[in-house]
Amino acid sequence: MKKIAIIVPCYNEEDVIDSFYEEIQKWYNENYEMNLLFVNDGSKDKTLEKIREYAKNDPKVKYISFSRNFGKEAAMQAGLEKCKDKDAVIIMDADLQHPPHLIPEMIKNWEEGYNIVYTKFSSRKGESLLKRFFTRCFYGVFNHYADVKMERGVKDYQLLDKKVVNAFLSLPDNNRFMKGIFSWVGFSKICIPFEFIEREKGKSKWNFRKLFKYGWNGVNQFSSILMLFVKLAMFLVFAVAVTETVLYFTIDGYFFKEYIRDLKLDIFVYIAFFLIRMQFYLAYSNRRQIFNRPIYLIEEETND
Repeated sequence: MKKIAIIVPCYNEEDVIDSFYEEIQKWYNENYEMNLLFVNDGSKDKTLEKIREYAKNDPKVKYISFSRNFGKEAAMQAGLEKCKDKDAVIIMDADLQHPPHLIPEMIKNWEEGYNIVYTKFSSRKGESLLKRFFTRCFYGVFNHYADVKMERGVKDYQLLDKKVVNAFLSLPDNNRFMKGIFSWVGFSKICIPFEFIEREKGKSKWNFRKLFKYGWNGVNQFSSILMLFVKLAMFLVFAVAVTETVLYFTIDGYFFKEYIRDLKLDIFVYIAFFLIRMQFYLAYSNRRQIFNRPIYLIEEETND
């Protein structure tokens, strides 16, 4: 009998996790050995207590609990490493915005030979205009500058064949951008679109700062966009120097020339500061990879 694991990253989901656990059980397929793996990403509410209770009473439920909050990418990584012996895995959120009723269709497509069955919104109706705007900006920038193309609106909710999981885990990357990597590895894939679903309880853990950092990390990992900013800064230095020189020799006036000289100095200082900041950012981005620190630390987990 083939084995399928459902990996569920969780961070402060006590308001909705009971509803999720009740709903997901309706979509187990008796033709497969299915189990549920919760990855508690350092929750500060009662999420872990609830997961412990599920595992105590349900042999299908397993869990991993981090020593602190390491982020969703780390939670997905831990789940994939734990389930690498399964024939397939399904990654989904616990907030029920990833509808469990799609699981039978995902499995059907997998059995037809697709190695990746991914999902995306058929429309973004219900999301705020601001979020939709920045989402379009992110995918536009990513697909213009990145080495790989990523379909707009792709969700983390997907089924992955064992060979995809093994290919993913073989990569040495430390600071990972999952969506980009799943596009990069290739393999046969098919999409299942679905309508946007609002959270019934609780609130999203993603704010603008986290989303911006997440998107920037993705673009940085799969493109050379940082070099674009360096080139832009160098162009500005050149443009300022040329403009100042032309104005200096074509316009009379001591005070005007003094103003131009001071302005040039200020602009050069700002650009130099910008380039230094970019250098620090590059060093920070590579620090985790150089130090080879673990992506996550486990404090508690169920025994297999």
